[in-house]
Amino acid sequence: MSLFRKKGFTLVELLVVIAIIGVLIALLLPAVQQAREAARRMQCTNHLKQLGLSLHNYHDTFGAFPAISYDHEVNGGDESKHASWSWGTLILPQMEQSAAHDILAPSSPNRLHEAVTNATKLNVLQTPLSTWRCPSDTGPELNSHYKINDGSGTAANRKELATANYVGVNSAGDIDRTTTHNGIFVPGTNVDGNKRWVVAMRDILDGTSNTAMVGERAWMQSGVEIGAAVVFGHNGNADIEKNHDYDDGFITVVGGGKPHINTIEICGTDCDDIDGRQGFSSMHPGGTQFLLGDGSVHFVSENIDHTIGMGTDSTYERLLNRYDGQPVGSY
Repeated sequence: MSLFRKKGFTLVELLVVIAIIGVLIALLLPAVQQAREAARRMQCTNHLKQLGLSLHNYHDTFGAFPAISYDHEVNGGDESKHASWSWGTLILPQMEQSAAHDILAPSSPNRLHEAVTNATKLNVLQTPLSTWRCPSDTGPELNSHYKINDGSGTAANRKELATANYVGVNSAGDIDRTTTHNGIFVPGTNVDGNKRWVVAMRDILDGTSNTAMVGERAWMQSGVEIGAAVVFGHNGNADIEKNHDYDDGFITVVGGGKPHINTIEICGTDCDDIDGRQGFSSMHPGGTQFLLGDGSVHFVSENIDHTIGMGTDSTYERLLNRYDGQPVGSY
């Protein structure tokens, strides 16, 4: 009988080792995923802070924050032909994108629907801007949800421009182009009365530390295409409050607080505009991030106190409303 045993694992020992390795991997992967998401969320926070700094620098230069957009037609406009430059274009110089701003030369003389027919300008408009994207979002670099008019009136000629995940706060309720909007971003022109509007620091009566200025919007939530946003502008001047347009207008660059955070319901007027496409959302688990008027960034839970309906009577609505006069409270 041999006094030596062959070296190696028995089948039982091998199975035990494999099981232990499997358990360790199962424990490790969530931690790795959480660490990666934490890093992406931190980068998203930095992007929002850069937007905040740019908006404050714009205010220092011009004495007010940029409006949603300018140059749209009084008493309407044509959602199938016209397109206007948005606040994202206006702050390009403050975001170290002066060269892009100089090439685009917004409204000097071209409207956005004219600029997209110029090859040089279109190249800039279709260049992705990382500062405008949340790293956690998996949407395309060019926005195929909100395509921009070229002035022809032919839908097939609309152009896909750079996608954004950050939209300005227009209202605690529906996106609104008339006098009832209570967010920081207002229409540059009252399209129903030919009146110029701006919002300055003095108009944030609740205080900049209590008022949201910019929030996130995801490309997709739970398999539902929300559409995110566009950096440079929008078609026509439609809103949600007055004409319930979810394909054109201000929805492309601003949001409203009527739907809950991370709402995936898409139903238009059938559900009284409680539609995720006009709201705020993100791929961060459990909520979304907002840039406040003082330049700070806060994560807001999707479970924040929010009462959908008339008036500003919940924490979420008070956070989005710049002059409701009520304390925001904890969130």
